[in-house]
Amino acid sequence: MERDPGRPVYLIGVAAQEVGLSARTLRIYEQEGLIRPARKPGADQRLYSEQDLIWIRCISELIHGHSLTTVGIRRLLDLIPCWEIKHCPDDVARRCEAHLNIPDMATRAPADLPAAARPEKPNEEAQGKDAVEIKIFYGIKEFGVIFPCLKCIQAERIARRLAERHRGRVVVRKHDVLSEEADRHGVMMTPTVVVNGEVVASGKGLSASRLEQLLERHLSEGED
Repeated sequence: MERDPGRPVYLIGVAAQEVGLSARTLRIYEQEGLIRPARKPGADQRLYSEQDLIWIRCISELIHGHSLTTVGIRRLLDLIPCWEIKHCPDDVARRCEAHLNIPDMATRAPADLPAAARPEKPNEEAQGKDAVEIKIFYGIKEFGVIFPCLKCIQAERIARRLAERHRGRVVVRKHDVLSEEADRHGVMMTPTVVVNGEVVASGKGLSASRLEQLLERHLSEGED
C-alpha cells in the first residue's frame, strides 16, 4: 500500500534526523510560523508527515542556498504560495498541493490546474462556527502590493499561539487593509485586532496577556 504523504507519522527526533537538522531548528521554524506539525492525541508530541519533511528541506534550502531569513520566507508566504517562491514546475506543485500543511500560505493554484481538480481545503467557516473569532487586519500598500508590517506579523503570531493553546475553541482569520472585511469594520490603521466583532486594538498589537484575558472572557461567556 502506498504511504499517504500527508499522514503525520514522524516524531521530532526522527524528523530532524531525516532532514539533517536539529530538533531545535524545527521548533524555531514552527515558532516563526513556517511549519505546523500535528500533535499526538493526548500528548504534546509533534508529528511530521513526508510532505512536512519536503517543505522543511525547502525552508533550509531557501535559508542556506538563497540567503532568505525565516521572517523573509514568512512574508513571502503571506503573498505567494511556496511553489512560486521555489519556482517549482507546475507538475511538482500539483503533486505537493494536496498534502501541504503550511500555516496561512497565500492561495493560488498551479498553472493549468482546472478548478474542479483542485484539492478541497477544510471549510474554515464550519471549523470556527462556535469558536471565538480573532480577526487580524494587516498590511502596508507599496507599489500596488499589500505587504504585512512587522507589528502585523507580531500581532498574528501572538493570536495564533493563543489559538493553538485553545485549539478548537479559538479561530484566527486575517484580512488585508484593502479587503471588504476591513471596510466593514472601518479599519484605518494596521494592525487592527477584532475579537468576536469588537475592535480591541487599532494601529498596534495586543500583548499576549491582554489578548488572553479577552479570550478568557469571551470563552466563559460562550459557556454560560
